[in-house]
Amino acid sequence: MTTQANDAAPVPYLPSIGRLLGFASRAAVALSERSLAPHGLTLQQWILLTALWREDGLTVSQLAAYYRVSDPTASSLVDRMEAKGLVVRRRTDRDRRKVIVCLTEKGRSLAPLIGAYEPINDVLLAGFTGPERAALAALLDRLIANAESALAKAESG
Repeated sequence: MTTQANDAAPVPYLPSIGRLLGFASRAAVALSERSLAPHGLTLQQWILLTALWREDGLTVSQLAAYYRVSDPTASSLVDRMEAKGLVVRRRTDRDRRKVIVCLTEKGRSLAPLIGAYEPINDVLLAGFTGPERAALAALLDRLIANAESALAKAESG
């Protein structure tokens, strides 16, 4: 007698932090994208806009560092944001070689969305106490620092 796949007991998960983070990330991104879609934004665009809403006129390198992506990745994202009329690239008066990314009127008009993360955080952290929320954020910051340190060591040699 053979057991069909749908009759089998589920395979238990391995204790992988990467799996848990992947599942959590997909859920958080899906909630965020759903919330931002009516405004014509993606989560990636919103992240860069949050930096520009607080300090307009950043370089692509500064935006890349803020988003923790490569300069070419940030540049492609800025290209898509330019095409949507959210930002423009401008040369600075002091150094014509330096290009900064500036909000357009359309980009500035979306600034009330800076707090769009708050209801999503509330959903994701439902049932967590204040200290648990703070502890989770601190632990995730440490996890990210550990991963980035390991990647930097691997890249340097």
